[in-house]
Amino acid sequence: MCIRDRYGRPFEIDENAYFETIRKKHKKMVQFVGFDKIWKQINNLKEIRAISLFNLKISDLGPEDALGMVLPKLSILSLEQNLLYSWDQIYFIGKELPWLDSLQLTGNNLEKPKNAAEVTQITVPLTKNTIDVNPREAFRNLKTLILINMKLTWEDISNIIPAFANIEELVLCKNHLYDAENLKIGEGDLQKLLFLNVEETGLKNFADLQPFSPLPKLDRLVISKNELQKLGQFTGFNSVTQLSAENNLFEDPFVLHEMSQFASLRSLRILHNPFIQKFGIAHIRLRAIAENKLIQIVNGTQLGRYDRKDSEIYYLRSTFEEYFKIVNRPHYDYDFEDLMKYCDTNHPRIKELIQKYGNPYELIKDQDNSQQKSQSTQKQSVVNLKFIAGSGPLVGKDPIKKKFPESTTIGWLKNFSSKTFKIPQSKVVLLYHTEPKDPFIELEEDMKDFLFYGIRNNGEIVVDESVLVKDK
Repeated sequence: MCIRDRYGRPFEIDENAYFETIRKKHKKMVQFVGFDKIWKQINNLKEIRAISLFNLKISDLGPEDALGMVLPKLSILSLEQNLLYSWDQIYFIGKELPWLDSLQLTGNNLEKPKNAAEVTQITVPLTKNTIDVNPREAFRNLKTLILINMKLTWEDISNIIPAFANIEELVLCKNHLYDAENLKIGEGDLQKLLFLNVEETGLKNFADLQPFSPLPKLDRLVISKNELQKLGQFTGFNSVTQLSAENNLFEDPFVLHEMSQFASLRSLRILHNPFIQKFGIAHIRLRAIAENKLIQIVNGTQLGRYDRKDSEIYYLRSTFEEYFKIVNRPHYDYDFEDLMKYCDTNHPRIKELIQKYGNPYELIKDQDNSQQKSQSTQKQSVVNLKFIAGSGPLVGKDPIKKKFPESTTIGWLKNFSSKTFKIPQSKVVLLYHTEPKDPFIELEEDMKDFLFYGIRNNGEIVVDESVLVKDK
């Protein structure tokens, strides 16, 4: 009856309609075409593929074979906010519509389910007949299951999983998932699962989701709007590439390092957490990139060409500065071994970044320690460079040696090279390497400083001239 009421009523629409234009008192006639064909298609229940029966107080599904006869091609069924009460009814849907692709049951309060693996018969409520049903076979083609706000527990989920073992998307938002000790996933179940959403389920301990960790295809995980303060150590989840963890209780940015345990993570959403207000969104974004080697998208924004290098250098320097404040020592006089111990606990990736970019606050060894302290700031901030002409009037001349502050930008360096080597600044190309055996890298970013490109003392720059003028 609900299907006929919603999809079987006659439909009328004017073939022509008039719309006012920007010209005063002028109307434009628009002719509608195709509505008769669309409505005819919608009214043909035997051809219809998607139906939404929202909040229609449905409590019964009719006699045996009725659904399959009326809707032989239905693949998407939404029964949100109705009065269904039994999992037998759900398994009955599966028997009647075995080709179903998507099932939405949000807002129905069903009685406690039995273990679907042990169910062999169900009762048809309308006729009270008992029929043979194998839930595993009934939903063999179902890919999407949406069970929002149904007062389900992990015990309930564990009992119904065998009936939906082949699904690819499972949405469990706003359920009562507090009994993690009852979550069990049978061998061979959910092996095709790609997407899991446990948003707003009161999740406090990420370890509660550990039973999902071995799933080989789980690609997208949503744990937003929960009460997580950290993730802790975990194993598995090796195929997860997208993680949404917004609106939690993350205060310590160390959780960004914990997220690096997702070995394939490419996309991360972490907005609306306390550490955003405490440290700033820019700091959290930069550290998230630095901590996760494969990340490509943070909070919906794709990484730019230099974002990874910028982020890793920023994180490296900010960690040193954080340590200096904690131990109340200047950057030219600190215990490097103690710093490494601090990083082992709080910033485990720093050792790797030091190997990659060098120590941004290198200690200067000097026999006269007092002289070191008084002069180290000047020594450490000055870089000696050798310039060689690759083109222009000074080709073949002796190299030019020059000292620059560490904070010198590439733009300023190009300006110096233009004046010194008599090449128009718009055509200056700078190629740098630290050691003769190292490959040259082009210094392209005018606003970046020496640290960004790893420019060090006694490095060599070849000043060349571009054939094409670069846009500034």
